[in-house]
Amino acid sequence: MNIIGIDIGGANIKITDLNHQAFSLPFALWKQKEDLANALRNAISKYPTADRIAVTMTGELADCFTSKAEGVRFITQEVVKAAGKVPVHFWQTAGEFVSASIAIEFPLLTAASNWHALATWAARATASSSGLLIDIGSTTTDIIPLEQGLPTSTGLTDYERLRAGELVYTGGKRTPLCAVARSVMLDGKEIPLAAEFFATTQDIYLLLKILPEDSSDCDTADARPADCVHASQRIAKMVCCDAHELGASHIYSITEQLAEHQLAILKRAVRQVITQISYKPQHIITSGSSEFLVQKLIKEIPELTQADVVSLTETVSPEIASAACAHAVTFLAYERC
Repeated sequence: MNIIGIDIGGANIKITDLNHQAFSLPFALWKQKEDLANALRNAISKYPTADRIAVTMTGELADCFTSKAEGVRFITQEVVKAAGKVPVHFWQTAGEFVSASIAIEFPLLTAASNWHALATWAARATASSSGLLIDIGSTTTDIIPLEQGLPTSTGLTDYERLRAGELVYTGGKRTPLCAVARSVMLDGKEIPLAAEFFATTQDIYLLLKILPEDSSDCDTADARPADCVHASQRIAKMVCCDAHELGASHIYSITEQLAEHQLAILKRAVRQVITQISYKPQHIITSGSSEFLVQKLIKEIPELTQADVVSLTETVSPEIASAACAHAVTFLAYERC
């Protein structure tokens, strides 16, 4: 038996199978929803021996849909269309797989379910103890308490999780820098940042040499390559300058400050989650395409420094860590078969 797990987000489609084969497909759902079935069909074709498909999603929030219900219905129907004769099952935050018709009938349980699949799978590592799942992707961060082998989040919907600090809209690639901080300090003066989509967090980590340069990647704020030269130009625009006008030292200073601001956002959220639980996490499970942010985060929170850290990047692979929700739904489906 081989099962494909698919996580359909607003910007990426992530796919894995039981053999730990994983890949991510950039797909701007809000721009090209009509192409979703074809994109999924091509992705599924890479796994010709699939016996069934397990699906989770967050793409229903894309602004091409007028409501979550519309988004869930559209995505569900497109997956079924792409799957052909292969059976498809959809994960819900009730902790079970359902058919396409049930997924559509109860859209708020189907919507934004990928974090729950990952937390349910990851909680296996805390069967007799407590833990915390920290998944940092390109756009969002999930901070989910785990206890006795189960996720114990305060909220189930994105709104509830935002209130509880369990969902943070900040990530290592797509977050606009104007959402990270309102200003920076240069030459002893506080300089406001332009409230424009000039640069993203990917530019920070390119210049800090944490992310590798990729001249073929033009999924950036200005659609120019993801390299240090263009990242410098994009960051300079945040204070309404050209790169040569601002200078390398000031650009680097802005970069370092914004990295610290983002870390502070994450620290506040983790502390909020910790204060809401009655135990000290013994295990921390980390994943996501921006998992690199977690290590420094853990070191700066005393309550977490003694915990046993399990990194999906190190224990499985970077590809699986990036597609962790798809990986989780794959093995949850296998268990139920």
